[in-house]
Amino acid sequence: MLLGLALFVWGIMSYTDTSRESISRQLNADSATLFPEESAEIVDMKKQYEAKQRVLKVKGALLPYVREGSKTVTYDKKNDRYKIRIPVALRKDDRDKITARSQQEAYDKMHAYLFGDSNFTVRKLFERVMAEKENDKDTSSLTVTRYRQIWEKHYEHAAIADLPITEIKASDIKRFFKKITEGRTISRKNFVNIKSIFNVVYDLAVESDIVANNLSRNLNCKDLKFKAVDNENVRYTDEDRDKILNYLDGMDEKTGYEYGIELMFCLCIRIGELRALRWSDVDFHKHTISISREIVLRRGEDGKNHFVEVGHTKGGEHGARVLPLSQRAEVVLKELRKQDIVSEHICCNSAGSPLDGNKFNKHLKKVTEAVGIPYLSSHKIRFWSVTALARATGGDIQTVMYAAGHVDKNTTLHYIRAVQSDAQMDRIKECFG
Repeated sequence: MLLGLALFVWGIMSYTDTSRESISRQLNADSATLFPEESAEIVDMKKQYEAKQRVLKVKGALLPYVREGSKTVTYDKKNDRYKIRIPVALRKDDRDKITARSQQEAYDKMHAYLFGDSNFTVRKLFERVMAEKENDKDTSSLTVTRYRQIWEKHYEHAAIADLPITEIKASDIKRFFKKITEGRTISRKNFVNIKSIFNVVYDLAVESDIVANNLSRNLNCKDLKFKAVDNENVRYTDEDRDKILNYLDGMDEKTGYEYGIELMFCLCIRIGELRALRWSDVDFHKHTISISREIVLRRGEDGKNHFVEVGHTKGGEHGARVLPLSQRAEVVLKELRKQDIVSEHICCNSAGSPLDGNKFNKHLKKVTEAVGIPYLSSHKIRFWSVTALARATGGDIQTVMYAAGHVDKNTTLHYIRAVQSDAQMDRIKECFG
């Protein structure tokens, strides 16, 4: 059978380019009939045939522009890359060449550049992005889930999702964005999350030499209209903190969860960082604590999400950050040290395991209910700590960035703006008595 198929394919290759394209389409349409139970060898032969078809089509398109005796593909020994020069008459952007790691890849990329390719649609590229993120140990499962949810809601049934990225124009993307923001139905924050899908897809396309520029990132979206949002930055106040800490002071017995709440109000840390703190991170002589790891959700080999401890923080490329311990923080740590629990972790349950994030918030809710203040999650404790630090430092962005473990200064500016908003309200109140 394999021999027969080989002769069949050889026969197809002997036809003219037009005939080859016609037969190729017929072959694809009838593949279910011709190959009801395809073996790996047959599938491989079909792939080789299709690859050869792409090569022939590219050579045909470049033939009028290639000098006699010249090669279509050249090898750049210095950079270990294969190159195809794009004739001026065929250029769609500012690129003058296609580069690849193999000859076939160079032809495939040129084919996509000239004719489009179903393998390079927004949908296919998105799946490649997600495959990379799902296999990336530094990408949270929550991030993967959020990308999937955004895709399913806004891209899954959109016509632009199935267009080859090489054929998409800036105007196509702009129309898509105008449609989803029409009537001010979404907030600017939600739009930024939606746009991030196009951003990462184009990033991959640029890195893969499929397109030259990231149209999404370069697109002007200032004229889009968004849903009005509540400008109030909901967070724990200084008064809320005092009430919570006073209540905890009066408790006869505290678990690792109550002590954890106290520590979060005394340190500028995330809940995942609190859960990963170990006694080896504390230096009572220098009155410091090192924040160098966190516990996060990751998808396991079983396809389910699991909490795992990673040896870095969210902004971990700058290494561990060492924070000073306040007097109260040291008292909390010494009380935790007295607990009859054997564990490397500072904050843990009775079995010595790191705190559970959901249970932490349940304990926090009980405390807030007891003192009569609205319940806010553990992240709002961090919001309080960063904004409090911003106030105390007069908005010194470098100090706040370091203490909070931020990599992007825009994240820090979000908290500083909250402090500035508070100050503005105070000044307005003073002005009008």
